[in-house]
Amino acid sequence: MATDMKTRLARLRARRTPHPEDAWKWRKGADMEKAAEDQGFYRGHKTSLDTVKSKTDFQGIPVHIDRPKGFVMEGKGKDGPWKRQYRYDYGFIPKTDGGDGDGLDVFLGPDKTSKNAYWAIQHRDDGSFDEYKVMLGFNSRGEAKEAYCQHIPKRMLKGLVTIRIEMMKAMLGLSVGGFKKTAGPTILGFLDELESIGGVSL
Repeated sequence: MATDMKTRLARLRARRTPHPEDAWKWRKGADMEKAAEDQGFYRGHKTSLDTVKSKTDFQGIPVHIDRPKGFVMEGKGKDGPWKRQYRYDYGFIPKTDGGDGDGLDVFLGPDKTSKNAYWAIQHRDDGSFDEYKVMLGFNSRGEAKEAYCQHIPKRMLKGLVTIRIEMMKAMLGLSVGGFKKTAGPTILGFLDELESIGGVSL
């Protein structure tokens, strides 16, 4: 189990070459065009996503905010023109991989004492895996799902998986005193559940 755990968590704790603050900047040319094609609701955005506006911390989990609350995006997707105003701060956890080569994306809800993290498994229209998005600061799966669907088409949400904040910190190597062996079975179960719903193997 120890070897399996180490191998799987290494995939989540990214070994990216680009600096975490350049989460979008490094996606140039054809790569960026492909990303826009896969995620039509991002295409044609008018405001740069390159800059980290602020950095914060959620119960020991670092988050870089690149789309603060009130940030507006516009574009044209398969369903026509759209406009979205972010109702919550949105960013990413540095030095991680959310399954798409970028940092693990995060929506930050209003409750800084929330004990659970809700991982959204996001799929493309063709049914293939797209990426994970983590909902922090929400008090229930219902709240997390509602926040997700306020920003991203509901059809792209394959499922939600819950994990305790402390377990997520252990999984990311952020726990004080390092990874606890007692967390192993819980984290492996969480990773297996993500994969069973349609997430990529971690």
